[in-house]
Amino acid sequence: MSAPVTGSKMYETIHRQPADLNRLLAEGWDQAQQAVDLIGTAERIVLTGIGTSYHAALVGAWLLGAAGIDARAVSSFDFARYPEHVPLGVDDAVIVMAHTGVKRFSAEAMAAAAQGGATIVSVGSLAAVHQGSLLTLRTTEREQSAAYTSSHLCAMAVLAQVATELGERREAPGIAGFREALEALPELVAGLLAREAEVAPVAAYAVDHRTYVAGAGPNEATALEAVIKVREAAYGQIDGLAAEQFLHGPMVAFNGSDLLAMVNVPGRATDRTASIAAVGAAMGGKLWIVGERIDLAAATTFALPAVPELLSPLLAVVPMQLLACQMAGLKGINPDTFRRDDERYKEAFGLVKL
Repeated sequence: MSAPVTGSKMYETIHRQPADLNRLLAEGWDQAQQAVDLIGTAERIVLTGIGTSYHAALVGAWLLGAAGIDARAVSSFDFARYPEHVPLGVDDAVIVMAHTGVKRFSAEAMAAAAQGGATIVSVGSLAAVHQGSLLTLRTTEREQSAAYTSSHLCAMAVLAQVATELGERREAPGIAGFREALEALPELVAGLLAREAEVAPVAAYAVDHRTYVAGAGPNEATALEAVIKVREAAYGQIDGLAAEQFLHGPMVAFNGSDLLAMVNVPGRATDRTASIAAVGAAMGGKLWIVGERIDLAAATTFALPAVPELLSPLLAVVPMQLLACQMAGLKGINPDTFRRDDERYKEAFGLVKL
């Protein structure tokens, strides 16, 4: 049973993203400079988050690495409960990704960072309160849908701004083209959203078929984010992995009626993602390529504009958001509720503090 999804907060927020990005580009460079003043001399930066925020942390580690600093992403739970795994000192910095600031392990991660003596900054909504953070880098207004979209894209954009400022100070070649691509980002995202009809046949197929999504390098995070979005918004049957991890084992479960979504952007992984897509086609599967076209009869392509590879997750995530939202509409599901409109699920979630 399908239902209009255009009235959902998720749909509304997805289409608000160009405006949110425009505001960040108008106002956000100052806060990026402030962040670099605080953490720019750190020997190592640890980014921590949970759920969608962890995926932003994964992308952020790639971006800050391009700026010439040792950066790694760790889930908030692991960071808080296994501090010996990430020993910290006064020469380290921690970036806590927490959109609302109310999640349990975001607070515990902040406390663990403080205990280790690291310099702490954070990324959150316009209203988020992060106790212990020296600076909160602001993204968007707090999301009203449980399926976060603009806050995730803007969190990645904020980290890209920090990486750009840091890389320029360090004269790091890895951030070449970042600033120009970021300035064009609102228009590029608006162009992708104008093509939402291209996603409709893919969503219609995915509703009734098992879906796999894979990406390499920084777009492993895109694959993982697609899983969260499709599952929480549309309760869909979807699995996602790094491309090579998918090939080494899980791909044997791929069947001829399944859908394989591959993120294929120009860069060091292009030849490998194309090869994996060819394997899926030979197995008889249906392919959806997000990025650069792969010449396979079984494949349809959602093309992405050219940007530096490490910034491509900021574009590749948009069709994944549209896929999840459209699948929810086709299934008659409200994508905003986190299934709390079902009393059984609401009571079950009440047993644990998120």
